[in-house]
This record gives sequence, C-alpha cells and structure tokens, in this order.
Amino acid sequence: MNTLSSWAHTHPRRRRAPVARQHRWRHRGSSRAQVAHGIRRIHPPQRRDTTHASSTRHPRAIRNCARPGGGGGASPRLTKLRPFATAGATLLGAGLVVFSPPSLGHAPGLAALREVTLTAGDTGLPDLLAPWIDQFNTASENATKLLNTFYEAPGIGTQQMLANMSAYLQDFFNDPTSSSVTSASHEIEANLAAVLTGYGLQNADAATTATVLSHTLECATCLTGHGGLFGQIPGYIPADEQAAALPIINFIGSPESGIIMGMLGPGMSPWVALGNSIADGDDFNTTLANMVGAFFNGADLNLDSLLPTINGLGLFPAGMNMSNLDIAFGGLLSPGSVGPNVGGDAVGGSIFNSVGIHFTGVPLIGAIDAPSEPVGPIGALEGWGQTIADLLGWSGTGSPLADVTLPLIPDDFLDPGAGASSAVADLSSLWQDLVSALGL
Repeated sequence: MNTLSSWAHTHPRRRRAPVARQHRWRHRGSSRAQVAHGIRRIHPPQRRDTTHASSTRHPRAIRNCARPGGGGGASPRLTKLRPFATAGATLLGAGLVVFSPPSLGHAPGLAALREVTLTAGDTGLPDLLAPWIDQFNTASENATKLLNTFYEAPGIGTQQMLANMSAYLQDFFNDPTSSSVTSASHEIEANLAAVLTGYGLQNADAATTATVLSHTLECATCLTGHGGLFGQIPGYIPADEQAAALPIINFIGSPESGIIMGMLGPGMSPWVALGNSIADGDDFNTTLANMVGAFFNGADLNLDSLLPTINGLGLFPAGMNMSNLDIAFGGLLSPGSVGPNVGGDAVGGSIFNSVGIHFTGVPLIGAIDAPSEPVGPIGALEGWGQTIADLLGWSGTGSPLADVTLPLIPDDFLDPGAGASSAVADLSSLWQDLVSALGL
C-alpha cells in the first residue's frame, strides 16, 4: 500500500451532504503509462469553525484547489462575494432594459415615465411660485412709492431750511435794519419750536398739531377715518382724566410714534404672518412666503377677540358698537398712507394710523371705517421729513429749491443812510433768541 493510501486509512475524512466531484490532474512530464491518482475532494466549508481538526488537507490537494479550473470548490473570499455579484448583475440588467434606445423596445410591464408640463392647470412650479410672486409685486409697488417720494425732493426738510435762509438773507439785504433781523429771528424761533414740539406732539399749539396730523393720519380732515376718530377720542374720556390721557393720545398720533412703529414692524411682522398662516391652514410653501413677504410688506394682527370686552365697558353711546379691531405692523418697505383725503396718498404714519377700527350705529353718520395702515421705518422717516418741511413753510408739492433765488446785495447796501451798521449790532439778539429757543 502506498503512502497516500495508508494516510487515508489512518485519517478518516469527514464528508458533507453535497455530492463529491472527482478531479483528475496529470503530473507534468509523466508518461501515458503512469496512472493518475483519483482524488475525491469535497467542497471546503465556508466557516473555519466548522472544520474538524482531523480534516487537514494534503498539500498537493490544496495546490490543486488553488489552480484555475481545479477542484475543491470556490475560495471562501469568492463565496462571500457571490451575493454582491448577483445583485450587481441584476442591477446591470435592469439598467440595460430601462435605458436602452427606443429601437430596442422596453420590457413589458414597466410603467412609462409620466410627462409633467408646467402649466397653470397643473400642480407644479406655478403653484409654488404664486404666493412668492404676490409678495414680490407688493414689495415692488411699495418700493416704487418710497423711491418716487424720495426723488421728488431728497432731504426735503433740509431743502426747505436752505430756502428759508436764502429768503431771510435777501430780506436783510433789502432792508438792513434791526426790524428785518428781529423778524427773521422770531420766525426761526417759531419754526424751531414747531419742529421740536411737533415730533412727539407734546405741548404743541393748535396750528402745529393740525400740520403734523396731516402727515401722520389718513383722512386727517374728514369726519370719518382716522382723522375723524382722533378728534373724537377726547370726548369719550372723563373730564377728570383728560389731563393725564391727552398727552398719551397726542403721542400715538405723532411722527415719533410712527417711527417707533416702523422700527418694530420688520421684526414683528413675520411672526404675525406665521400666526395668520397657521390660523388659515396654509401649506408650508405659502406660510414661508407670507413670513418672508411680511418682513418687507408687513402683516395684520386681528384683535376681534377683544371686541366683547371693549363693547361691554359702556364707553360708547347706546346702539354704537365696535365691529372690527386690528393692528397693522409695517415691513421694511411699507410706505404708510396719510394725508387729508380718504385713504391717504402720502407716506408716513403713526401708531393710531396703524390701528384698524370700524364702528356701527354711530349717531348722525351711521358708521365709521378707519382701516389700518402699516408703515415701515423708511416710510416713517420720509413722512417725518415732509412734516419738518411743512412746519418750515413747504408748499406741499415739489422741491423747495426748485425755484429758489439766491440773495443779491443791492447797490445802496453800504450807503450811510442804509442802516447796515445798526443791523449788524442786532445780530447778537438773533443768537440769544436761538439759544433760548433750544432751551440752552
């Protein structure tokens, strides 16, 4: 018995269920007469821990398994890669079917790709962009109004002041006496006092109050609207409380309150818009568009839930009720709406002008409607600039410097009888008047 046979008898082999394959391998250089040894090999286990210690491979058999096309089954590494190779082949085949040219046809049973057209009748890009387009158009209209107002008279308050100074100097050249200097100083002092008291409407005279309200309220000269309501508020306040309440009422109609409201608006409006969208059940895209648009265009806060409480206080005459209450917060580009006419046609605003109120059952007139008018920081500052110009003598339209004439010195200005020397001495009184007007 040869060595291989004796080794096989002394080392019994553990066999597995699969049918064994018989491989034949000829030694190189051997003659035809030499009989090749048949070796039955069983596929090696895929897990090392399942191999019995007694199943040690013969070195020649191991080399046989490693040869291409040799017996002994696949390598453990190749066996582990079989699932991935199978999946890759499946994906490759599917790709060839899906992306094959039309001439090759398509596999039966596969769904055809749906064609999507971006038309107004289909749900797609137009529907997604619709709320954004509305917000953009509103912002563009507001910005256009702000730009037109600014370029009509940039720095209109400063322009009116320069126009006034030119007129004062010309009056002095024409009449170089103390009377012209005194007249100019008194007018400058009155204008300065009007600007200082008109900013917050504190201790302002009737003329200043009327001028300021025309730049902070809508329909300032109407019986209805914000102008009419503002004039009727003191009548609903008890006489013993008016002294404390009137300064507050004047403040909420002042340019200062409009600037404060305009500064707060861009920060408050997006959150107000979020609450409105949640209450209306808007989708995410519309809600986001409303919040972004509110930063530029403002948002309206509805306060109708307070109406039962307000109407139950007994402040209004019998049969008169408040049927609407809201506050409009302006955005960055909200111009506001003020002026003597209904609806207003100028920029600016105030806290009171931002409040929307509607009364029914009003005696004699039936109803009062004062819609809320949002104002932003730019619109409030432009409105204040026009207010200053109006308090300084602006005509209300155009640029104050459009037709200004610079002063000219007459030929007889330095004549001995002109009184120029005495007028120069009165310049000190002008300075004292300015210092007293400033409260220094």
